[in-house]
Amino acid sequence: MPKQKKSIKAAEQALANARTAVSDAKRAVRKLDKKARRKAEVLEKELRDAEKSARKTIKKADAAAARQAERLEQLRVQRITVPPDSRPRVAGDGAAGSTAAPTYRELREQAKSKRIAGYSRMDKAALITALATHP
Repeated sequence: MPKQKKSIKAAEQALANARTAVSDAKRAVRKLDKKARRKAEVLEKELRDAEKSARKTIKKADAAAARQAERLEQLRVQRITVPPDSRPRVAGDGAAGSTAAPTYRELREQAKSKRIAGYSRMDKAALITALATHP
């Protein structure tokens, strides 16, 4: 019988140790679970912040695109509404009966036909001056 009591006592001790180990394991799991929850909460907050920032950026980009589209539309309307006879006039442009200023291309063609040297590198004002001074 004494051996049985020792075996029972050893078994009870082993069982108590097992319960302690299980209890310790449960605490460790809870701790890990808390850490995991905290990390998940932090990640969730970061995700919300990133989403908020992205929405704000999209809103700004949409507003900028709308402003740009409005400016382009205003320019288009201005170009359409400017009457052709309101173009600046240049005296002595060589066009008989023409009241509108010649275009840059027209001036280059005139300079080419009069064989003015260096006409291809001249701007509009230089072409007008060269055509006015050339016989």
